[in-house]
Amino acid sequence: MKYLAVLFWSIVLLQMINFVLNSLDGGGALNFVTPIVVAVIITIAVLLLDAIIKPKNSDTKEQH
Repeated sequence: MKYLAVLFWSIVLLQMINFVLNSLDGGGALNFVTPIVVAVIITIAVLLLDAIIKPKNSDTKEQH
């Protein structure tokens, strides 16, 4: 569920960035696909970082 939240907020924030940068550039046609692809890549990166950083259960039991 937390990864769905990461995906949702990544899409929302990247679409906002896309809109602002497009408006500053002159207001041409919006590209909706690129921010969604980048949001999926960011979500996968967060998922991988979470898997790498999260301690294993055996490591936490030995410390206590």
